[in-house]
Amino acid sequence: MTLHVYRVNRDGAVTEDHGTVNVTGKGKPLPLRDVYPPCKCPRHSAAEAAAR
Repeated sequence: MTLHVYRVNRDGAVTEDHGTVNVTGKGKPLPLRDVYPPCKCPRHSAAEAAAR
């Protein structure tokens, strides 16, 4: 993955530009999940019930 890294101040002006950084993974990618919602915790269960 390639990221452009910079810092901004609270007004949104760029104060430091660190350029492009390449990030490599350390192992296998996480498994893809094709389930929605991702879990049945109270937060996601409440959101699912509100959508009905």
